[in-house]
Amino acid sequence: MMWNSPQAGSVAGSGRETAIDDPVSGRIMVIDDDPHFLRVMQRLLSGEQFEVVASSNPCEAVALLTSGSFDLIICDLRMPECDGLSLLQTIRNQGNATPVVILTAYGEVDTYLEAMNAGATEFLNKPMQSDDLLRVVRNCLRRNNHRRNAKRPDPV
Repeated sequence: MMWNSPQAGSVAGSGRETAIDDPVSGRIMVIDDDPHFLRVMQRLLSGEQFEVVASSNPCEAVALLTSGSFDLIICDLRMPECDGLSLLQTIRNQGNATPVVILTAYGEVDTYLEAMNAGATEFLNKPMQSDDLLRVVRNCLRRNNHRRNAKRPDPV
């Protein structure tokens, strides 16, 4: 797995430079049964100033999800106690609309379709480049923020 730091680019427009990757923040739950991968993910995301809660136990993760608020969930597909699809279905059945990114080293088309139909926001194959992962994370967090802001009533 490659973990390269992303380079922030800029776009010229109307006489000033604008960062492509505007700062975005969020609380992220990462669920993976591989402790090394979990540590790498936690270090990468924390280094980008995201608040990260990591769990190697999907059953524990469900309890954490019901007791706290998260802006994004990143979950491995294949885990011994509970697979990512079952976890995703549990999350959606609880009425939780938090974006969920499914990660897998087994990128089969049928699995992709099943995950997307179950309500996954994104589906990424392992190994992935860190800049690709961070781009997906930022996009999911931005869309989630826009969705929440659209649901808020206008101030009077």
